Amino acid sequence: MLRNKLISLGHPNPDVNTQDMKSFRNLIVWLEDQHIRIYKIEDRADLRKITSPEWSKAFEKYKEVLNCPKELKTELEQLKWIVSYAIKLEYSDNLDKYRSMTSEKIREAEKSQSSAPSVKSVNPFDNLDFSSPQFEAGVRTLATKLNVPHHPDHLVVLDAISRVLKDNLNKEALKISIPEGKPFPIFDGQGMNQKDADIETASRILRLLQVQSLREIQTVINETIVECQDLITSEPKTDTRLGKVGF
Repeated sequence: MLRNKLISLGHPNPDVNTQDMKSFRNLIVWLEDQHIRIYKIEDRADLRKITSPEWSKAFEKYKEVLNCPKELKTELEQLKWIVSYAIKLEYSDNLDKYRSMTSEKIREAEKSQSSAPSVKSVNPFDNLDFSSPQFEAGVRTLATKLNVPHHPDHLVVLDAISRVLKDNLNKEALKISIPEGKPFPIFDGQGMNQKDADIETASRILRLLQVQSLREIQTVINETIVECQDLITSEPKTDTRLGKVGF
């Protein structure tokens, strides 16, 4: 029954293993993100930290907000109730659509779907389970090769990997020769007056990144000014009324 309900909600993996802690927590986050949405996006941060030891507390608070019956003791019972609650919200949001659905119409739709040609996706990403241990291990291995720092959430690591590939390993970036010479003397000159050495180092790095960001903005501004000047002066118009012939 749980599988059928997840199918009706459009879950990408209705055969999710609810006995697995990570899969269970990912499912709760998916239900909140896609259907329930009782939290604001910024308030879902603790619920998204599925590897955090504090997740259980966030889940208890979430159940209280949903008014989940306290008589439900096991996580599976609570999950079934939350899934049913999500279906209830889905039905309420699309009342006119589902009110017209009858058993006869559903049978006709199933018959038409069975007779229609099936289209199989050739995109390998459609069949990936992003919460599986194998996928997580692959992300960690790739992060190690690219020197991407560790993070408890492997999806955050995956996002960082995509940024590294986009910025440093695209065709244009590969054409640029690797700079040689001495590294920038980050510890020379005026510091940030931080007592903690790690905070001081981080402050200096952030200052350099800010300077780089300002330079990029200035470059874009200069390019925009040049484009505007070229646009204005490329087709000058002469007002012949101001001209004089003879002396």
